[in-house]
Amino acid sequence: MSNTLARPNGGAIAQERALPWTPFRDLLGFDPFQSIRSSYGFDYDVTRTEEGYEVEVPVPGFNASQVDVTFKDAILSVNGKNERHSFTRSFTVPEDVDVNNIRARVEDGLLRLTLARRPEAQPRKITVE
Repeated sequence: MSNTLARPNGGAIAQERALPWTPFRDLLGFDPFQSIRSSYGFDYDVTRTEEGYEVEVPVPGFNASQVDVTFKDAILSVNGKNERHSFTRSFTVPEDVDVNNIRARVEDGLLRLTLARRPEAQPRKITVE
């Protein structure tokens, strides 16, 4: 296991905007449909901090009661469904995340996930004498 947030298929998510997995990218080395997909809000942002990870998933048109976040077998799944649209995103959670301290909130069309690192995994300041 590593300390990077990853897609379930094994691709690591860098600090900059990561691209969602598609079979075309694996087979062809590029996704000919990426420009179409990007207009539908398939992207998400991941930022690593000393305290953990911040994941932002666009959910325009969805409210908190229409978004479901679950954690099972090191996979964090985000599902949304309203009368017009639905979506699913899945992330493999790094082993340094405190799974009992994952927070989610929908605000201004954005789902913000806060994945806190376990206290023993957080950096500790060492006093130099």
